[in-house]
Amino acid sequence: MITVAAVDDDPLVLQGLPAWLAPADTGLVVVDLAQSVDELLQGRGRGADVVLLDVWLGDGSAVGDNVRAVTAAGPAVVTISTQDVTDLIVESIEAGALSYVHKSLDPTEIRNAVRAAAIGHKFMTPALAFALRSDRRPTRPSLSLQETESLRLYASGLRMTDVARRLGVKPSTAKGYLDRVRAKYDDAGRAARTKLDLRERALEDGILRPSPALGPRAIRRIPS
Repeated sequence: MITVAAVDDDPLVLQGLPAWLAPADTGLVVVDLAQSVDELLQGRGRGADVVLLDVWLGDGSAVGDNVRAVTAAGPAVVTISTQDVTDLIVESIEAGALSYVHKSLDPTEIRNAVRAAAIGHKFMTPALAFALRSDRRPTRPSLSLQETESLRLYASGLRMTDVARRLGVKPSTAKGYLDRVRAKYDDAGRAARTKLDLRERALEDGILRPSPALGPRAIRRIPS
């Protein structure tokens, strides 16, 4: 059983959330509903496994501060909204949220995001992937199509020779793509020296969708 709480300043959303998110036999149970993070942290929601947090609350609080406050108390965070505002989505992820979902998304996908967050996994939704790809700040390096695909394949666990075969190029060419990827991340001040580093960057930037069967520990066992 996964316990879920929610923070949203729309009373109608809060009232309908238990039936919408956690009907019978889903393995999810809503334990608290709050209209602010302060209210959540003073109630049962503080002990929830996962908190659904609206990125834009009417009290003027910053989503990054809200995510950090909730995660510091223990719960994992999945942010939500009716409007896909890139800056707010990226801010929430950088602050520690494990996913972002649009409120209109199929409830099954939202439940999947909650289940992933409950075990510490990121979950890539279409809205989150679009926001991460649309972020053009200096810390988000601009990769060519070949560099992006080589990063995705290599970070997914393939050997360099397999990456080259998938791309239809020589291993030396594939290595050149990845060397440029590492250099661009280094220039942006983000570690990208090891295969695990590259996997983390690919997950953060929406290039790689996480797989429960291949977590960070598993990739340590994959030869480069």
